[in-house]
Amino acid sequence: MTTQAMDPWSDTKQSAAGRGARAPIGVGEGTIPAGRSGRTRLCYVHPDLVRDARDRLRAQTADCVMETLGISVNTWVKMRDGKPIRMSVAERFVQRVGASR
Repeated sequence: MTTQAMDPWSDTKQSAAGRGARAPIGVGEGTIPAGRSGRTRLCYVHPDLVRDARDRLRAQTADCVMETLGISVNTWVKMRDGKPIRMSVAERFVQRVGASR
């Protein structure tokens, strides 16, 4: 008998053994929509991608974040704190970080 657990990022169930496996991230797969907020579309970046990005950073300075991740330190702080960011920035970030996973 296998244990089933809900994945908090999807409506699908997965086995306990499959939770640790990482599949390659495609465009739009590492983001979660944040709903309508006026004209700007916002989304959340998947916490696994944020963790991977955090592990790559030598320091959390503006220069290091920009050189390593290609985003501003303000955007990094929002993602690190679990807040939504602009969809266009999130898509670029997922392409950069997700491609090297």
